[in-house]
Amino acid sequence: MLRFFFWSLLLLNAFLLAFNLGYLGHWSLDTHEPERLKMQHHADQLKPLSASEAMTPAEAGNEKKPEIIACLEVGNFLQAEATRMEDKLKTLALGERQSRINVTEVATHMVFIPSQGSKEGADKKAGELRRLGINDFYIVQDQSNLRWGISMGVFKTEEAAKLHLNNLSNKGVRSARIGPRTVSTNKFAYQLHTLTAEEKTKYDAIKAEFPAQENRNCQTTAYSRS
Repeated sequence: MLRFFFWSLLLLNAFLLAFNLGYLGHWSLDTHEPERLKMQHHADQLKPLSASEAMTPAEAGNEKKPEIIACLEVGNFLQAEATRMEDKLKTLALGERQSRINVTEVATHMVFIPSQGSKEGADKKAGELRRLGINDFYIVQDQSNLRWGISMGVFKTEEAAKLHLNNLSNKGVRSARIGPRTVSTNKFAYQLHTLTAEEKTKYDAIKAEFPAQENRNCQTTAYSRS
């Protein structure tokens, strides 16, 4: 019996030694990485991927797309300013992506120069304004107390009127003032569609020349177009 156990242990130890030395092959499913690669076909053709190459299609689809502004509206311009704005906007070459709309605006605050007493006096004052580089005005010719005065602009709020008066003062106009006057004025606004980031940057440089005008989202109200 002792002899049987002796030979059994001897054979078991020999089997374990042969297994550990690899003479009996690889039975374990948990094979180490270097040896697993040796067992694969064309292992020499494998190469590591960079982070960008390893990006999945879903991740690639999450890349930030260029910002597009659906529709931007700027206004409201009197005729003289509208013409100048259109000349500036031509540099953007927006084509059908640019449109002009008519806006009827009711204002209750006027910036004006009081009556000059006669047409000749009003014309003389108008010439002085043009020499200061100011062209956005008109001579009042109705039968009101402002006849032969000069309107420098009408505004919906007193704050806007004060801002315009301050701008005129900085340009050298000293006789202008603010008074109540309800006026319905036809003005113009511009809608710019699907602006790219580059086009928006160019537009911002143009808009800087018209500080009194405001940017806004395109109106949902139906305007008449021209």
